[in-house]
Amino acid sequence: MTDLGNLNNGNATTPYGVSADGNVVVGLARDGSSRYRAFVWTQAGGIVSLGTLNGGNSSSANAVSGDGSVVVGTAQDGTNANRNTAFRWTAASGIVSLGMMNGGPFSQGLAVSADGSVVVGSAYDGASQTRNTAFRWTQAGGMTSLGMLNGGNTSQAQGVNSDGSVVVGVANDGANRNASTAFRWTQTGGMVSLGMLNGGLRSEALAVNANGDVVVGQANADSTGTSRAIRWTQATGMITVEQWLRNNGATIPTDVTVAARGISADGTTIVGELANGHPFIARGPVGVTQTPVTTPPPTTPGVTPSQPAPFVAAAGLMDVVNFQASLGGTPRTAPQLQTGDMIVNGAHSSPLTTLLAPGRSAVWTAGDVAVAGGGGGLDAGSGLGEGGIAHGFEHGVTVKFGVGGVASRTPLALGGASNTTGTYVVPEASMLFGPGLVATVTGYLNWGTADIRRGYLNANSQDISFGSTATLTAGARARLDWQDALRFGKTGFSPYASITYLNTRLDAYIETGGSFPVRFDASHENSTVARIGGDMLTPLTEQLGLVTRLEYAHRFERTGAATTGQILGLSNFAFDGGNVKQDWGRAGLGLRYRLGPGDGLIMVNTSNQTNRNLTWLSASYRIVF
Repeated sequence: MTDLGNLNNGNATTPYGVSADGNVVVGLARDGSSRYRAFVWTQAGGIVSLGTLNGGNSSSANAVSGDGSVVVGTAQDGTNANRNTAFRWTAASGIVSLGMMNGGPFSQGLAVSADGSVVVGSAYDGASQTRNTAFRWTQAGGMTSLGMLNGGNTSQAQGVNSDGSVVVGVANDGANRNASTAFRWTQTGGMVSLGMLNGGLRSEALAVNANGDVVVGQANADSTGTSRAIRWTQATGMITVEQWLRNNGATIPTDVTVAARGISADGTTIVGELANGHPFIARGPVGVTQTPVTTPPPTTPGVTPSQPAPFVAAAGLMDVVNFQASLGGTPRTAPQLQTGDMIVNGAHSSPLTTLLAPGRSAVWTAGDVAVAGGGGGLDAGSGLGEGGIAHGFEHGVTVKFGVGGVASRTPLALGGASNTTGTYVVPEASMLFGPGLVATVTGYLNWGTADIRRGYLNANSQDISFGSTATLTAGARARLDWQDALRFGKTGFSPYASITYLNTRLDAYIETGGSFPVRFDASHENSTVARIGGDMLTPLTEQLGLVTRLEYAHRFERTGAATTGQILGLSNFAFDGGNVKQDWGRAGLGLRYRLGPGDGLIMVNTSNQTNRNLTWLSASYRIVF
């Protein structure tokens, strides 16, 4: 949602109409002098006043043609006692009055055809006791009354199809106690009632598709007066938008709409208002044309994101607010960064234990299992397994090379989840360059896949769309340790400091399944984290030692990766990256041990790095030869 701004420092702006391509918005704004003015908005020009009619006091724009060149609305006419008068505006002519009906005192333009040649609305008819009457205006014919419905006493035109041949609105039906009733008008058929919904007391037509055979609006659902969005065709008659979707296979337990206010040219997509006040988009089953997302090729060699064939998206009703949350809330890169951090600073968090004498070698195995608790339970987790070899060289240098596999699961709202798997390599070199001082440089490269199950609401039922893509994460860490810098009896305290840089990328992918599948663009995110901390080792026996660890970490980036893409068949979207946690702490408690021919470390760690309480168990075992 984009703020359209205000007019000359005024304090109110209300849009009422939009062009076919969405680039021109029209409406009503209060300018700095507290006068109401019709406005036109474009990205380049912002809000611009359309002025007034013959010096009148106020004006309001209610609709705009398909290409944005013709605006219609209502303005007070300064040459006619400031009476509200329907107008038509173009850049060449400015605001031009459409006149009154048979000398009546009031008229208003409410809708315009796609090419701007036909204007519809309502006017007080001076020839019939100034009753409010639907009209249709053309340059050739001027303002023409559309009449009344079965002898009723008022009518109002509120929508018109693409070529101006079909007009819809609301009229009092003389055949039904003058109840407000949706109508559809054609030149040959005149004004025809569209009926009521389930015995309700009121109905209203608000919009019509391009060829005029699908009408939408609102109606009382029953005698209680509850309003629902409605859709009318000659074949189905008037039904709720929810029933239309059910007829096309959607599961919607209860009705949730209030009104349908707009419809696409082909009649398959409807927009309007939900009972909770949110906007909705409803769409029948629609063929989704997918564009390739692997040009250039995926970043991970040998891993190709899924390329599903074109398919038919299921019928559905989108709560726009809820759906946007499912897009911006999908973790795109965070799981890969957290995994990389766990590997580099978890399994490889004790380089002092890996130093080897010149000519000596070692093999090792290591693992980490992490869980994150939230909402009263454990709902996220990851695990890794790793093996490697190390060798000691002259001048206190030890070189290591590890290979491992990792998997993680991050739950999402409404039954969604992000599942990632990967294979990684970790080269590392440590050097003893002073009494107890050890410098270590660690590299990291992980390639894998992410399978993402995105949950959202289809009306008031859960819906799921699926996607799969390639991932690639690379980074490095520099760390400095000071072994036994302080001693407290038998206990040695070894402080350390490190900085870690990780970069992760997800390739673009297209979802399948569900009523509103999405194409996500490729995304990438950097993470730069500085750490300071210390380990304390207290010997318990010749085979056992108690290890305690405290650490503070700071991430330099303030926000995560942006999320961009397209709701297939609808529109593009773009969300800035959300704020990330920049400061957190870590604590650990473990045992150093000797077992058989080797030695190892088991440690339990806890951290508040994420919004969930993160706890993980790390274990390693090494044999030196």
